Amino acid sequence: METAETLPTLLSLSHMFERPMRGGEHPVDFFLWLSAKGRRDVLAGTHAGLPATFHDQESWKRIRDFARGWVDETSPLHEVCSVWLEFDVRGRPTGVPTPLIFFTVEPHVSPGPALELLQPRSFASPELANLRRCWDAIPATCRYRTVGVLYSRPTEALRLILILRPDEAFSYLERIGWPGSPAKLHQRMARFLRFHSEIALHVDVHPDGVQPQVGMEIYVDEDAMYRGRGGDCRPLLDLTVEESLCTPGIRDALAVWPGTDTVGLSDGSVVRVERMFHHVKVVSQLDLSLQAKAYTTAEYEVSPPWNR
Repeated sequence: METAETLPTLLSLSHMFERPMRGGEHPVDFFLWLSAKGRRDVLAGTHAGLPATFHDQESWKRIRDFARGWVDETSPLHEVCSVWLEFDVRGRPTGVPTPLIFFTVEPHVSPGPALELLQPRSFASPELANLRRCWDAIPATCRYRTVGVLYSRPTEALRLILILRPDEAFSYLERIGWPGSPAKLHQRMARFLRFHSEIALHVDVHPDGVQPQVGMEIYVDEDAMYRGRGGDCRPLLDLTVEESLCTPGIRDALAVWPGTDTVGLSDGSVVRVERMFHHVKVVSQLDLSLQAKAYTTAEYEVSPPWNR
């Protein structure tokens, strides 16, 4: 709550929440999503909203410079489709929250111009040679290509998130030199691959090579993947319990999360809140041990009193 309260309301109409599924005490991390039609002017600093103290931090200065290109119709950054800001709540210091930033581009768009603003290395630098190699290896059929800069984490790795068919995902891991066995990982993940024709593959690419950890977002149906509406999440949640990745209590709470509420405010405005289940991310290590995280969303629509 403390982290969310530091952010302007204009950026807070679409939230995603993340929590581990095995139980225990864990604060809920959250994301803010902005489409190309959203309030990117707030991030760019051309509309008041972000506290001035945010731009004392290097990551927020870079995000501001990126957003200024995003709003500029003459900039190559104007072609960026959308942006996620993720806030790791656990263990973060008080004060200005440090986000992770993820940006999505179309297949024909290079991530280079954005990356050169969001981190200190040239896209052509030797340090990003592995990232360029992995980018060039993306199958042409991949329609969703996202790059993440992990400001709040102690790593030089950049994250690729790619929506692919499962067979393409495991072939891609083989092609880029993932240090594990894609065939064994495919076998370990087989039960999770029956819910949807595609998955979102997460791979961290370090200057030294592709990292061991791999994530796979498992969706319920087409609406869950592309429109955030979700479907019947219970069968997927039941499987996480069967695989000892989720407690029954957390499964039951997630299953009843979807729904709609209407809240009246003191000024007469009405806020409609739509809650949705989005996906489960299964994270594998080289030894094929798995962990799972659940992702839910809440979208807010405000109706002022004169529109009622």
